[in-house]
Amino acid sequence: MELVKPDFGLFFWMTTSFILLLFLLRKFAWGPILKALNDREEGIQTALSKAESAREEVQQAANKATKLIDEAKIQKEKLIQIAKEDLAAYKKEQQNRINSQIEAQLKDVSEEILRQKRAALDEMKSSVAELSIKIAEKIIQKELEDKDQYNDLIKQNVENLELN
Repeated sequence: MELVKPDFGLFFWMTTSFILLLFLLRKFAWGPILKALNDREEGIQTALSKAESAREEVQQAANKATKLIDEAKIQKEKLIQIAKEDLAAYKKEQQNRINSQIEAQLKDVSEEILRQKRAALDEMKSSVAELSIKIAEKIIQKELEDKDQYNDLIKQNVENLELN
């Protein structure tokens, strides 16, 4: 039971052993342990700063992607508007081309109608001329016979002329 009642020698050696143990632990254990803890803390800080910078980069990339998407939407709208304008211009050009073709065809048809009308008028004139010659022959033959018959013949031929 001497350990329960410490005397001065035991107390001295225990204290000396404890101080020596503290000194050895400080020199050989705590220094490397503290250094490892500091290194680990620095590593964690570095990882946190890298994570923060990576988060910021991701945020910047997301912002850039959003801007690119918005620009792409604007460009898409511009392209759609240009395509609509081009389509409208193409439709107008085609309509103008069709209208000009129709006008040309109408002009050709009108000219053909005028040619046929002139031909019909020329034919009618020749028919009238022939009829007039026949009337004149009959008048000359009848004139020699009777003047009343001559007037009746002219009236009759004029009526025939209007009917035809």
